[in-house]
Amino acid sequence: MKEKNLLEEMAKIVSEMQSINIWIDNARTNRIARIRYQKSKPQLKDLVEIHQRLMRAYEALEKEANPCTNRK
Repeated sequence: MKEKNLLEEMAKIVSEMQSINIWIDNARTNRIARIRYQKSKPQLKDLVEIHQRLMRAYEALEKEANPCTNRK
């Protein structure tokens, strides 16, 4: 259950990042694209940090569920 929630949250974050990047890419000129990027840069940075935290939590959950059995 927790794994499913983490994956859903990560998918939402990736979707938000893609939406912002598409909005930037759809600018008519490079100048407008730079302005849009500067406006959304802090939001993108926050989304990346949230995604990294979720990814670490997911990896920890995976390690917990599948402990390494190859010990020498």
